[in-house]
Amino acid sequence: MPHSSKRSVLRCGFMIGGVLLPAPLSGQDSDQARRIDSAQVARATLQTWDEQLRLIILDRGGNYFGRTSDRGILQRFNAIADDEYELDLISYGFSLLEDYEWFQRGQGARYWGGSINKLRVVQEATVAAAVDLSPTWTADVRINHQATLQGNRSTVRLGARKSLWAGRAHVFGTGVISALKPESDVEIGVLLHPREGTRITVALAALDVFNDLIYETLGVGTGVSDSTLSYTTQPFAPRLAVDTRIGPFRFEAYALAVTPTTLVVERQSMPGEGFAQDERFAYAGGLGEWEPSGSTAVGGFATWVRARTHRRPLELGAPEDAFDLTEATTQLGVHGIHLFQDFAAEAWMARVWRTEDRLRPDTTVAAMLDYEDRAWVGRSQVTYRPSTGFRAGVGLEFTARQVVGEDRMPSRRDLHKNNFRLRLELGWAFDRKAAVFAGAGFELDSDLRAPSEGTFDGGHARCVLYF
Repeated sequence: MPHSSKRSVLRCGFMIGGVLLPAPLSGQDSDQARRIDSAQVARATLQTWDEQLRLIILDRGGNYFGRTSDRGILQRFNAIADDEYELDLISYGFSLLEDYEWFQRGQGARYWGGSINKLRVVQEATVAAAVDLSPTWTADVRINHQATLQGNRSTVRLGARKSLWAGRAHVFGTGVISALKPESDVEIGVLLHPREGTRITVALAALDVFNDLIYETLGVGTGVSDSTLSYTTQPFAPRLAVDTRIGPFRFEAYALAVTPTTLVVERQSMPGEGFAQDERFAYAGGLGEWEPSGSTAVGGFATWVRARTHRRPLELGAPEDAFDLTEATTQLGVHGIHLFQDFAAEAWMARVWRTEDRLRPDTTVAAMLDYEDRAWVGRSQVTYRPSTGFRAGVGLEFTARQVVGEDRMPSRRDLHKNNFRLRLELGWAFDRKAAVFAGAGFELDSDLRAPSEGTFDGGHARCVLYF
């Protein structure tokens, strides 16, 4: 790492890390009978990270560049992104405590959004609700909206679950409804409570379950779609989620893998023109946390995700459709949370490795790619947060990235930059039923900006409402 990067990391050495990031269906993975006042407990969670990755698979058509783009599955790099884009996502999202409280309380609506340039706002919103149909049956709904440089999606999940053995287990089924019928999914699973403080979810999803029925059996006219999509085998996605406690230690683990499959995309007006695409996708993550008291927690986490796209042209296909793309992201981090009176201090820091490799049998068509970057990223904040009334917070976020090798990804700025931001926020809370924050960021590395741009570094807002 260059000396400048080392100095940048040392400037933020006091920051320790956790992990913000997504989750299971409302109600399905929430223990309604054992809710706690989660706003008063120092805990972090990986559920946001888990849910965000699952949405990529459940709504591939919502990926920024589309379902059949040669950008792959994760689509982490976008030419209109600048070197501060990852910093924006860190700054604008919910904090460790806010994430944990959301998934414990289970029902409500929440939103975050922030400016990434003079034209565009990135944002995410979730609505989750559960309705008791009988003493043992419950209906669930979850709506996720995302408008970022990775995806433009609005995903609707409707489900039902049945309580068994006095609430020690639930069986559930979920349908993922898409505006494009072939992209709808179905998931079934079981949620177990073998003992107090332990939840285990085992589920299996059938992806794009109506795809072959619609394209091959029913048929889609050329006036509706110029291409047909068909699978050689039905793709399934088994997943596992564990949340357990052993004394003062708490552990979370999440894993999902998509069974190997091949998608064939062929032009209807010109049979033989198109490509066949082998797809692989898997992720795993874990979090460990030591809670010496209800007001203090320290811990660490590790996550890994990998997607592979092997594409080959059909008989009349284009030569540029011959490549093998592998995308991977790994991160290791630590976090700490401490509550004192009406104040909360939170911090997390992580080391992130990202790789993207594109191999081509014929480099006269297009160049191969061997990209890797390594970054230190983190967020820390202190918040004045009484249960009702005025709230305020101050935070510091940073990304210190090193690009390895000569290959570069498309970007409006070189990704090989270090960025630091001071964040100030003001808000209001309504007796733990709702809260709203609005704030602004201020550039701390102005040497990387034109003097005319000043120190203001974008505004943001987030809010939450609990039912």
